[in-house]
Amino acid sequence: MLAWTKADFDSAYSIRVERQFGGHPSRAGRPEMRLHYHEWAIKPIMVNRWRRLLRVLTPAIDAADRVLIVGAGFGWGVRALRRRIGCSAIGTDTSPFIQTEKDNDDSIEVSAAVTAAGLDPTTGRGLELLKLVKTSGARVKELVLDEDLSTVESRQNVRAALRGGPTWIITEDLVTDAITDAEITTMAGHFDKSTARKIWLYTPTQARTSEQLAALTGHKVIEFGTYRIVG
Repeated sequence: MLAWTKADFDSAYSIRVERQFGGHPSRAGRPEMRLHYHEWAIKPIMVNRWRRLLRVLTPAIDAADRVLIVGAGFGWGVRALRRRIGCSAIGTDTSPFIQTEKDNDDSIEVSAAVTAAGLDPTTGRGLELLKLVKTSGARVKELVLDEDLSTVESRQNVRAALRGGPTWIITEDLVTDAITDAEITTMAGHFDKSTARKIWLYTPTQARTSEQLAALTGHKVIEFGTYRIVG
């Protein structure tokens, strides 16, 4: 299964923090605080993303569906979908970064981001920002399995978690330029062991268009940004 590294997540997401809390002084003599793949920064993006996606999916996902989100990261998309529709939904993600960090809290990462901005996380503006964006508890608050669907056992584990086979398989932020056509077609083959409807959520890259991804997988593709359906 294709798996993002922490560097991949950091490259994909870089959110300016201080502009949300009074701004970054132009003469501060230090960089603005940024967060990458962090709940405070990304959860609102996921909520908006799933709101827009659900408008274009045909047929619509409803409360009776069982949805598997592949490449779910820390599961914020899973949570956004469940809360909006009330369906059964879980994620899978084989990223070592996700699986290593999912049961930890975000205190180390937030403190590091404050320090990287030239602030002290224990006092003053640094402590203020830390308290504003730090979240509580484990980073994963939904079920995100370390499964790649490549074996009968892996697919059975997903079925057990969903209490039935998935009716939808949806990829989230998975395909990048570093991923080969062969890797994509292999993954699509794993998905095709299921009768679920398949959707690849995709930001077109220099390596391949949405049309090319749809042709490779034999599945529908929905573009992030335009939410155009291809295939």
